[in-house]
Amino acid sequence: MTEVLKSIDWNHVIYTVWTVVLLPIFTYLGTQINAYAKAKKIDKYTDILYQNVVDAVKDVSQTYVENIKGTDKWDDRTKKYMKNLAKTKTIHALTRSIYQALKTANSDFDEYLDSLIETAIYDLKRKNV
Repeated sequence: MTEVLKSIDWNHVIYTVWTVVLLPIFTYLGTQINAYAKAKKIDKYTDILYQNVVDAVKDVSQTYVENIKGTDKWDDRTKKYMKNLAKTKTIHALTRSIYQALKTANSDFDEYLDSLIETAIYDLKRKNV
């Protein structure tokens, strides 16, 4: 038995174990950790996006809407303009990298942003934000 152990090329054994067993495991774990980190980053960016939406909706409401609401200037066209203004303010408040990451992660980003603005408007009307 001792002769067998002495005749084994341990470098080759270690290399084979590393290549066949350990390397795929470490590669898989690295991929999973990378995916988890990317998901956490997108979650953080989504929180930043929503806070920017709330801030933009409040700003537009206090600056423009409160002054013209209830007048003959307050019509569907003006409402649409105010929503687009809030959308523009939200996008400009984001850094370029956050904006690009969110657009990449969400193929229907514009529709998603519109729904966030609608939610913020609804919450603001009911004083939930």
